Amino acid sequence: MNKEISLEQIISDVVMFFDTNKKLIISFTLITVLAVFLFQKLKPAFYKTSAIATSGISAYERIPEDEDVLNQRTAINLINNLQLDVDKQDYKSIAVKLNVTSEIAASVKFIEAEQLSRQDKDEKFHNTPKFQINLLIRNSEYILDIQNGLKYYFDENNYVKRYKSEFNTSNSMMMTQIDDEISELKSLRQKENINMNMSSFRVLSRAEDNEIQNQIIDLANLKNLIKTQNLISSLDYVKDFTKTEVAERKVVVWGSAIGFIAFIISIIIAIIREVKQKAKKN
Repeated sequence: MNKEISLEQIISDVVMFFDTNKKLIISFTLITVLAVFLFQKLKPAFYKTSAIATSGISAYERIPEDEDVLNQRTAINLINNLQLDVDKQDYKSIAVKLNVTSEIAASVKFIEAEQLSRQDKDEKFHNTPKFQINLLIRNSEYILDIQNGLKYYFDENNYVKRYKSEFNTSNSMMMTQIDDEISELKSLRQKENINMNMSSFRVLSRAEDNEIQNQIIDLANLKNLIKTQNLISSLDYVKDFTKTEVAERKVVVWGSAIGFIAFIISIIIAIIREVKQKAKKN
């Protein structure tokens, strides 16, 4: 019975406490939430957008293709390295790297690249040859400038330029050799009275054992493949950055979080005030 009376007394005291201090608690909480709301609305806006890209750097480096087709680690690291300059607010360095003005560079709030993966039937994740670039920027008018700036950043990178040049040169030499081989094969086939088993002459042949052997077709297909490789850019966009006009302010998130904190603080203030009042009476 004493416990029931004690619990009832506690509940009664709590109710009386909130009733006595409701003006303080409500007003303090509402004013804080309103201040946060106004601050979020009036502070400079920023815009969130993303692009899907691919890079041929791993092809230039001749990295063997396994599960990670066109491994994108180098490209992702190059982009994430820009965030170090953003964190240091070294906008001059960003401007030089992206070939943009300092004003455009200073508008970058955050930039990050992340690998895109796919899930197989066994629910295992595998990397794809594409990655996503996430961008937070203070002025949506500069989104296209940053997109073009990233392309410039990759194309003018000395490491990438050196490997790409060697890649294209070796591919050109390979295509010349293939043309020579095709010409030689055609010449041999056109000669009369020559007894040669062409099926055993497999120069650069890519045909499987169970397929009809035709070296000229194999070589032509290989040449087309190499031509396609030469189209690989150091950075290419599968999907451009969206030029969004919707600002990211997070009014509801911040308002709710700060409102809850303000509510707790108002209760603490009310408790302190009541303790002081009781102390004065005693």
